[in-house]
Amino acid sequence: MMYDEFPHEITFQRIGKVPDGGGGYEEDYVDYIATEAFVSGLSSQEFYKAQQLKNPVNCNVYFPYRTDIEKTMRIIYENQILTLKSAPIDQGGMHEIMNLKCEITGVLSGDGTS
Repeated sequence: MMYDEFPHEITFQRIGKVPDGGGGYEEDYVDYIATEAFVSGLSSQEFYKAQQLKNPVNCNVYFPYRTDIEKTMRIIYENQILTLKSAPIDQGGMHEIMNLKCEITGVLSGDGTS
């Protein structure tokens, strides 16, 4: 169910084994979970601070509280690849909304690969 607070859909991906077509496996990103979210740009102040720290960040991703998201994952949003630049942050400490600082690092090709 989509909420006004979270009008976007994102998919978290993590490294997993995928068939290589020759009977073996190789490591690549595989879908982990899809969830509702709110993806927004940074304020000018946040952008300036990120640049000062030489930590490129393009957007904030807010999503319902969960504890299984790891910094090694990535997000697919509207055919864009978002690389996590922070560990998940519990907004306000109330176990309701999580925030991730992300960088747009690529786009998926038409066949869903990067």
